[in-house]
Amino acid sequence: MKLQKDLAHDPLDSRRYPIDPWKFSEYGYPDSESATLFSLSNGTIGVRGEANGPRNLGSGTFLSGFHETFSIRHAEEAYGFARVGQVIQGVPDTVDFKFSIDGKELADPVEISQSVDFKAGTSTRSYTYEIGDGASLDVDIVTMVCLFRADLMATVTTLRAHGRTLKVHVEGKMNTDHPIVSRDVDPRKADMIADGGLRKLEVDAISRGVADESFGAFHCLHSELTMAVGFCQQLDGQMIHEVFDVEVPDGGEKRVERFTSYNSYPINPIGIDRGLQVAIDGERNSSSLINKCSQTLNWAVNLGYESIAEQQRQWLSDFWDKTDVLIDDGGDGRLQQVMHWELFQLAQATATVTNGVSAKGLSGTGYSGHYFWDTETFIVPFLIYTNPERARDILSYRYRMLPAARKRARMMSVDGALFPWRTINGEEASAFFEAGTAQYHIDSDIAYAVYQYVSLTGDHEFMATQGIDILVETARMWASIGYIGRDGTFHINTVTGPDEYTAMVDDNYYTNVMAQFNLRKAADALEQLNNEDREAAVSRLELKLDEPAHWREAADRMKLPYDEKLNIHLQDDDIMRREPWDFEHDTERPLLLHYHPLVIYRRRVLKQVDTVLALYMLSSSFDLDSKRRDFDFYDPLTTGDSSLSAASQCIIAAEVGHGELAMKYFLESLYADVANLHSNTTDGIHLASAGGVWMSVVAGFGGLRDSGGDEISMNPRLPEQWRSLTYQILVRGSRLKVTVSHDGVDIQRLSGGPVTLIVDGESREI
Repeated sequence: MKLQKDLAHDPLDSRRYPIDPWKFSEYGYPDSESATLFSLSNGTIGVRGEANGPRNLGSGTFLSGFHETFSIRHAEEAYGFARVGQVIQGVPDTVDFKFSIDGKELADPVEISQSVDFKAGTSTRSYTYEIGDGASLDVDIVTMVCLFRADLMATVTTLRAHGRTLKVHVEGKMNTDHPIVSRDVDPRKADMIADGGLRKLEVDAISRGVADESFGAFHCLHSELTMAVGFCQQLDGQMIHEVFDVEVPDGGEKRVERFTSYNSYPINPIGIDRGLQVAIDGERNSSSLINKCSQTLNWAVNLGYESIAEQQRQWLSDFWDKTDVLIDDGGDGRLQQVMHWELFQLAQATATVTNGVSAKGLSGTGYSGHYFWDTETFIVPFLIYTNPERARDILSYRYRMLPAARKRARMMSVDGALFPWRTINGEEASAFFEAGTAQYHIDSDIAYAVYQYVSLTGDHEFMATQGIDILVETARMWASIGYIGRDGTFHINTVTGPDEYTAMVDDNYYTNVMAQFNLRKAADALEQLNNEDREAAVSRLELKLDEPAHWREAADRMKLPYDEKLNIHLQDDDIMRREPWDFEHDTERPLLLHYHPLVIYRRRVLKQVDTVLALYMLSSSFDLDSKRRDFDFYDPLTTGDSSLSAASQCIIAAEVGHGELAMKYFLESLYADVANLHSNTTDGIHLASAGGVWMSVVAGFGGLRDSGGDEISMNPRLPEQWRSLTYQILVRGSRLKVTVSHDGVDIQRLSGGPVTLIVDGESREI
């Protein structure tokens, strides 16, 4: 990738972005990407930070799973195309305030800054206004989205007067401004719906327990999803309205505490009956949602802000105690600061999640808020090793998608279940099949995560009740989509692998080898169930006795393309017949914004690693020399136009001994958002890239491998310039602290029973 900044040195201006290991701050007027960098979330509510434009329903606050739908218009229609699109829908925003003095709204502040505190779980926006006659007003707005309670956020606004007493008029109304509808050729941005969006509902009498609240109920015009919001605020211990006047004494301050509660109905993935998702009576249900908001506000007011803030700190203290990654690089602390920023994104995006995790979390509208394969591939592994309960929640959401996935499979003339490439509600939302729905590998990515989760946690109850259904239905899909050819091997044709610059190919290596894993593990998992659970699964899934044997035969005969002369695994059957990309002259990046897809597809060029990713995912299936040959062949062909690529490149580069290259890719992954390397941070955090940062450190430099949960090994490759690396993992209920230095690996068991690991090639009981 053509980088905009030199990552060998700090890409951030330390005056604008000072170094602090537990805080990320920005001084000066914000850039377009600032709202993303200072966003807060808990996996249910997401609130963006200050930007250089107005806040509205497209740039303020979002709820997990809350989306609008629209009819997809294809230039040319065909059977099986996705018909209904989905796009994340912004909801009323309650962190926007306007200030007036003497009837005049305050002009632009003379000073502005914002920060996010990784220990407090808060963001702070600070402004200084010059009033005239030597007077000034300082405003601090502290926002907290509760990590321990899904439906609550709090805002504390502090006003400080200097030079004289100031009478300040404050307006803190719900912001329901609609965004300007526009189109963009960048497919990474959100779809915009001209005739959709929120409509306010008229609600009758509501049971309220807090005085002077502001409530609203809204529904999406097309999806008919309903949500409610309520807030209350107090000054000097007294409840006040959303618009008020306050006298701030010279040299003194006034503090306004506001609590906001959001509620919407859980999103049930759409199956045969679309009515599963739509409220029967929107008016009645909106009243119920508002009552829930009121109950939450009562709880918050009675507990008080300070107690809530302390619970937030305790939640994060526990997170950092168990999940922190410490890097001693002998530097100024910038690396550690951004590492903490990345981990904080993973913490807050998954804290209370019950739906899927979108590519941007709840930090923006990029990719329309859709969930992809990258959740299971780059985020779930982090959760399996640090917070397995959350990993289970995410996989359970995929389980709840099975009815829709089965329906999609039937439409696509395959057996079992075919999970959507892009979705929020369980239905396929991708209108671009070449580099979208042709990526059938999502089935095996989800199956891999299921097997990895159960193997590393021992959660056999999940396997018996949910996981086995996913494994069986995805195995059925692979068994039916492929065929045994005249050469005696099992072929899977006309698919797209993770590399979206190589589309619609036969026998994509990643797809086939992951399908092979899926087929074998489905058969293994059935055998490993106890008799009662196996009989229940066989009955529930209407399993034929000969199906597992057919899966094993398909896996054993799987075509895995290989070049005997170059001794490399071929990304697909035709890669060597494609014309090489002219990297010397065709240098515009990303390619997808400068070249027609057909121009890209006919060339030998990669958007992101494909075969190389398989080397990591199924590490134990490859020897070191094979990994080195594959990496050396594919790495020069990879543009890195995808933010997902750098992490996998880092991991394998470190393993095969390319230390400098591994560090280069680690820094690209680490700084992807905070340095805006892909020029689209404004659309939201690259959340899977944050998971990739953790993988780069723990799996790349820390050398952790599990090959889908079969065997845990460590073969660290600490960068020469680093002094040490320390991280923690949870394996089958045992918490381990791993410290890697140039003297070796020290592993301490902090809790749980003994576990066996392969460390530097030798079995070690910890």
